[in-house]
Amino acid sequence: MSALRHLARRCASSLNAARGLATKTSRKGSGKTAAKAAASASPSSDDDSGSPDHREAAAGTVEDGTIGAEADKAARAAKEAAESFTRWAKGAGAKLGDGAAKAAGGAKSFSETADKRSGGLMTTIVNAFKEEYRLAMMDPGDAAMERRKSAPGYVAPGPVDPYEGTTAVAIAQKKKSRFQAAWETVSEKTGLGAHVTSVFSKLEGLKQTPAYKKGEEMLEDARERWETSDNPMVHRIQDITEGAFFAETEQAEAYRVLQQRVPDFNMNGFIAEVRRDVPKVLGAYLKGDVEALERCAVSKEMLERMGGQMKLWQHEGQFVDPRILHLSEMELVEVRTLDNAPMIVLQFSCQQINCVRNKDGEIVEGAEDDIQSVHYLWAMQLEDVEYTHSDGRKYTAPTWQLREMVLRGMMAVAA
Repeated sequence: MSALRHLARRCASSLNAARGLATKTSRKGSGKTAAKAAASASPSSDDDSGSPDHREAAAGTVEDGTIGAEADKAARAAKEAAESFTRWAKGAGAKLGDGAAKAAGGAKSFSETADKRSGGLMTTIVNAFKEEYRLAMMDPGDAAMERRKSAPGYVAPGPVDPYEGTTAVAIAQKKKSRFQAAWETVSEKTGLGAHVTSVFSKLEGLKQTPAYKKGEEMLEDARERWETSDNPMVHRIQDITEGAFFAETEQAEAYRVLQQRVPDFNMNGFIAEVRRDVPKVLGAYLKGDVEALERCAVSKEMLERMGGQMKLWQHEGQFVDPRILHLSEMELVEVRTLDNAPMIVLQFSCQQINCVRNKDGEIVEGAEDDIQSVHYLWAMQLEDVEYTHSDGRKYTAPTWQLREMVLRGMMAVAA
């Protein structure tokens, strides 16, 4: 804008200079015209009118008039140019101002959008930190269960509506590959397919010859001798060829089956969830609460065994102290398969009070301050369990259940 204003000012100064030049020229031309009129008024002869001095004066008068007219034209043209340039400069300035206003508006909107996005990003980050803090303050088992349920692709177990759509079979034509299409084209054009078919038919005919049948019998005898041989070297070669050295181990097979049935399985989360359920299961077992034990993840076989022990305590009128003072971390022992279902074996220890009372409250075994460290082995197996939905429909869902519980031993804790 400052450059345009400077240019307009220069044009205006040029216009003023042109106007001054035109004024001076007009005055000079009018003076000469008056002198010419006085000279022509004096008596002279006709011959003198054609003298050189007279011609020069006349010529000088015409030249002066032409310069004044041209100066006026130049002044008017400069004025028009200056006015036109001034109008253009104003229009350009207005357009430039509009562009600047639009640019400012765009920058403002961009700034607002960036602020909103940055604010949204910060909100997402803050919410993520809050969620992680909330999970960290929870029980590790509950946190692992919530992470598992909030993971992408998680489908809550429940009844599935039967398919009621069409069962019609649609025949889809298999798309030929480029090689197959090229081979069929070449076979049709060259007749190569017929030659190949004739060769195969001749080879099939050779199988019916006595020599071929005799060779098959000899090969069968040699295979039988190889399989029934007692040579140790032959046995070693058979082990190598049958893949005994490179066969899949039982643990690897169990992991493979586990990944097939539970693709998003996480061992750390699983151990945390089992550790969360240990006090519930042991507490219900030691209290003799069958209903609470049935609500836990315990298999039918284990329920029968625990139920038998609880009935024995009730029959003898004994009550075991159900308090668990401390629960150690769980350790993974092995992963295996049982009845084509994956099984995970864990070990841990609990600090319990070895105190058994009768129905009168008298201590019949142990003492109130007899703290024992009890070591357990738990075998958790993934089985399909049947559940009943709130609307009465039944469905099955894979569930980890306690299949086996072994008491490995007890050790007194020093006071």
